[in-house]
Amino acid sequence: MTATLPAAPAAVTPEPTAAPAERRRRRGWMWTIVTIVVLAVYLFPVYWMISASLQPTANSADTAWFPAAPGLGGYETALDDAGLGGLRVSILVSLGSVLVTLLVAIPAAYALSRLRSRAVSIALILLLLAQMIPSVVLATSFYAMFNSWGLLNTFLGLILANSTAGVPFAVIVMRAFMLRLDTEIIEAATVDGLGPIGTLWRIVVPLSRNAIVTAGVFAFLFSWGDLLFGLTLVNRNEMYPMSVLILALANSNLNTWAATMAASLIASVPALVVILAAQRHVKAGLSAGAGR
Repeated sequence: MTATLPAAPAAVTPEPTAAPAERRRRRGWMWTIVTIVVLAVYLFPVYWMISASLQPTANSADTAWFPAAPGLGGYETALDDAGLGGLRVSILVSLGSVLVTLLVAIPAAYALSRLRSRAVSIALILLLLAQMIPSVVLATSFYAMFNSWGLLNTFLGLILANSTAGVPFAVIVMRAFMLRLDTEIIEAATVDGLGPIGTLWRIVVPLSRNAIVTAGVFAFLFSWGDLLFGLTLVNRNEMYPMSVLILALANSNLNTWAATMAASLIASVPALVVILAAQRHVKAGLSAGAGR
């Protein structure tokens, strides 16, 4: 008689679970909410400026969250008191600072990226120390120096003063980018007969476009947001930059809170346009320079 073995139990297949996908979905929603909250916190001052600028009769103490009867009186006052004159001065000074910064920083950054000596480390330390000098110390020194040179109340004086903030930053950023350039390309240009200046302007500058744009944008923003040099080196109304005129509106005894906010918004437009126009180059320049 043949014994019959019992049948082996069927393998139990575990039921698929959606727990990991559900956790990922919840985590995604959590980060989305956190991002929205952070963005709202950062954008709230912008909303507050817009709301306050549309309330001509309000002051800093009784500004409503929502303008009940919005008006453009604040913008009219801002254009009359600060207006296009302050914008013209700020734009010319900022563009001039960008030009001076790049003309000085591009050759300096290229030289520091090619040299291999201890002097490079000393130069970089000096650049960092230059950025740490308080602006009030520089403004006091510039006032005495520019007064003897006849550069007070001039565009050139403001441009030179504001360039002191952009040059060290631009040198550091562009040197970090130029260190990543292929040395074979530069050596090939030298073999083809290009000298140091020709190699710089015909080879290095085009390849370093993103870093140069990044340095130029930050030099523009440094100059655009300057207040101390405008207060110290200028005492004529027609030469005041926009930042000084906004401060004058804020300190006025008149009811100019809406005008102050309107002038602040007007002054933000050129900087916003520059950032939006160059954001792709700035992102590429900063990410490329982060490797060294």
